[in-house]
Amino acid sequence: MYSLIKKCSVAIVLLCLIACGGGKSVSSSESNAYSGKEHVQNLMNYKDYSVATIVDCGQGIAPDAKIFSLFADYDGKVQDQNLSSLNFSGWNHTTNGNATEWMNLKLAGDNYNFNNIAKANSSCNNVSTLDIVLLKKIADWNRQHSNGFECNILAKGYKFGDIKSLVFDLKINTDKTRIPTVENIKKTYSNYINESIVGAMDNGKVNIGITLGDNTNLNASIIFQLDQDIVGDKWVRVTIPMDKLSYYQEINYKQTSKTQADFSNVVINRMLIVGETKSGAVLRRNINSWNANIPETFKEMDVSFKKIELQLK
Repeated sequence: MYSLIKKCSVAIVLLCLIACGGGKSVSSSESNAYSGKEHVQNLMNYKDYSVATIVDCGQGIAPDAKIFSLFADYDGKVQDQNLSSLNFSGWNHTTNGNATEWMNLKLAGDNYNFNNIAKANSSCNNVSTLDIVLLKKIADWNRQHSNGFECNILAKGYKFGDIKSLVFDLKINTDKTRIPTVENIKKTYSNYINESIVGAMDNGKVNIGITLGDNTNLNASIIFQLDQDIVGDKWVRVTIPMDKLSYYQEINYKQTSKTQADFSNVVINRMLIVGETKSGAVLRRNINSWNANIPETFKEMDVSFKKIELQLK
């Protein structure tokens, strides 16, 4: 699974932050106009995507005409929806019976399952959400995407060139989110790697990898980052323009760069979502004498998705 996510640049430029006075303020008249109706306030603009705060989550909203929703409940009336009916599926390697491989996880293995039933979320007007604790290994590349999920949309016939942006409404649930700090990673692996390797690989934040693929070997991917100390337990909207994805062909684990124009008429087969490190890498590529005694640690990121959509042109 590790080869499906290509390295890409993540958040490097912070343009505005409401908490620091850099965001757009909302006047009293605007607040009254929005009262009881979901809207967003810009929070951060990164190099490759934007993050907005969702206000009045799940209230008084309806789908836009130029939106295809892979998953969305707009009014809280879709209860206990079976996600397989929307062509979602997932995996969880932690229940493979190898207790040693997963000994440093914080929770029992079934807590990392992809739950096929969407549940009402009281923090967003009881709209249904897709909830999962995403796992990413830090050391070994074998089963490094320890769980995750995907949606098959081939039958819809959308081409890469039909899509303007990807939109995700989500919330990081901090109670079950456990991410080692850079210093802890350095300490754990001090006997195996140079400390400089760690900072390039990860910085202790939530990272989510998104890949769109055709039904052969063409993929477009990005890794976006959210700081759980800033947006933890808050609903946010992440908007990713399609021209910010990395396009490539992958054959026998070798990737060849492509352009967005190369994919214009390629039909999208699926969207894949996994937990990630900042770079998409693990430490093993920098450990010359790999052996079974090298400890494994994990990024555990508990995320609720209330909306996963394609914004059409």
